[in-house]
Amino acid sequence: MKEYLPITTVVFLWTWPAIFIKMLSSYFDVHTQVFYLYLIGWFALMAVNLVSQRRRLYSGFKEIRKFILPAALIYVSETLYVAGVYMLTPTVAVLLIKSSLLFIILLSFVFFADERRIIRSKSFVVGSLFVAVGVCGVIVGKGSLHLDGFNLGVVLILLGSVSWGLCCVLIKIRVGRIGAFVSAGVIFTLSLPMFLVSALLFGDVKELYVAPRGTVILLLLYGILCVGVGTGLNYKSIKLIGVVISSSLLLVTPLFTAILSYIIFGETLTTYQILAATILLTGCYMLIRAGSLVNRQSKVQDSLHISPG
Repeated sequence: MKEYLPITTVVFLWTWPAIFIKMLSSYFDVHTQVFYLYLIGWFALMAVNLVSQRRRLYSGFKEIRKFILPAALIYVSETLYVAGVYMLTPTVAVLLIKSSLLFIILLSFVFFADERRIIRSKSFVVGSLFVAVGVCGVIVGKGSLHLDGFNLGVVLILLGSVSWGLCCVLIKIRVGRIGAFVSAGVIFTLSLPMFLVSALLFGDVKELYVAPRGTVILLLLYGILCVGVGTGLNYKSIKLIGVVISSSLLLVTPLFTAILSYIIFGETLTTYQILAATILLTGCYMLIRAGSLVNRQSKVQDSLHISPG
């Protein structure tokens, strides 16, 4: 079960972004916030790579052209995501962001035979249904799902979800030989100039110098942990357990958001949320079981193919 440790860490780290983005929105515009987050995340990734896998990092930069499209998709998805959160409540934003799983499942079914076996399994289908019902219940059960009329934020987040889904599929192709943190470092290197241009044209990079010290510390922690380390661990998880299972397990983040809100802010967990959480966790267990079962079957089949006679 060690292969599930990276995604477990990512689930915790990615519980916070929608809350942090809202907190930072009082001091940073969309383009400035995203630029600084990715700049900080880039420093974190480069530090890890230079210390632990310098040779592999050099090899990654030799194949930098293969990462241009994923970097562009990261730029599009992250910009649209943050802009959408500015226009919506965190609760609505988190629910809409989960729609990226639909695009990931569709693309994975088309392009990857190993993912196709998982998607076709009964445990995955039933588990996905449990997870979908559970995540909606955790969010809607709070009674804070409000959206009056058309909201551009909905469109932006849905478009960002499509970009993110395509990016995750491309990452699965690239991460195999080069490694997770190196791939993330190369992608951040390519996407960072895009974020810089947006910040210079449409934002105000000077906002960092007038923001309160506590806000700057929050920005640093968010950039290092959620953006830098979180992205590297997510790529690691995609390599270990596949893009479909990794993305499906990330659906549990709204539950942790609700729990943290209960602990930190004293928000009440309703009976509906507790029931939905039980369904959600049951679905996650079924997804893990589906992935493990299919992987074991694949290893057995591979061993039979290579056995003599």
